[in-house]
Amino acid sequence: MAQMEQQLEQHVPQMAISASTQELAALIDAHLGALRSPSPAWRVGDSPISGRGVFAARNIEKGEELFREHTLLVGPTAHRGRNLRTCIHCYHQPPGESEESALCSAGCGLPVCPDCAPSERHAVECQLFRKWQPKHLSIIEPRALRILSVVRCFFLSEPQRQLLYAMQANTDRYYMREVQRAAECFEHFPRDPDMLEYFYRTVCAFNTNAFESRCHIDGQEVVTRALFPLAGLLNHQCTPNAAHHFEDGETIVVTATERIPAGAEITMSYTKLLWSTLARKIFLGMTKHFMCQCPRCQDPTVS
Repeated sequence: MAQMEQQLEQHVPQMAISASTQELAALIDAHLGALRSPSPAWRVGDSPISGRGVFAARNIEKGEELFREHTLLVGPTAHRGRNLRTCIHCYHQPPGESEESALCSAGCGLPVCPDCAPSERHAVECQLFRKWQPKHLSIIEPRALRILSVVRCFFLSEPQRQLLYAMQANTDRYYMREVQRAAECFEHFPRDPDMLEYFYRTVCAFNTNAFESRCHIDGQEVVTRALFPLAGLLNHQCTPNAAHHFEDGETIVVTATERIPAGAEITMSYTKLLWSTLARKIFLGMTKHFMCQCPRCQDPTVS
């Protein structure tokens, strides 16, 4: 593990890949595909808040749907306190009650339902995980399950990969540890420096921009980690003018919560709206690596 950490640290400086705002906007248009409106109410531009942002292309009315977007990468949150017996593709519960009964019979170590097990989508992921040889095949290993969203970067198209690399990616030793913890679950996890760099770059982009997507399937709440490139461009404000909800585990819908004049930046809150200023600052500093300077945070009369 020490050797892997050293390899990752050596390659971190090479990960920064720049794309112009115009190039990023074109990649997002291609990513949205049929979900992109012929005349969108938004545009991508350089933001005075941070980096790039999303701006109103015209006057937007309160309650208006701004856009909906399908995820670029998605995978289980794999929190130990949650039910891990959820199919990694359709999110339904496989039959049976034990963790072992939910695992793929081919020996990849991933939970999958009988309907999705023979699918082509599962076949490629199953083959890759079996090649790495999971150490535990009678339990669902959260560390291996959590890395699935990152592994799926292998199966992106070239334009999708360019979009992933064009997104902001904050580096953090915790993200590096996520790769190391996953490696501990396999006999033959990749150690090639270029592949480790790719993993780490993806983890950084994913953790910087991903949402916890929530939906209900089979009467249970399903929580996934999902990367939405356009929604991920929305900068934070503690008094935002937009909000989001999830249509399913893999689709986000963003709606205006107030009237937004043409040219104004569209923002959302990365925290709970009713949190105190101190709680918001601690959360943003620890998880998003910035200190909010919005009017609400600067107001000494607001706690």
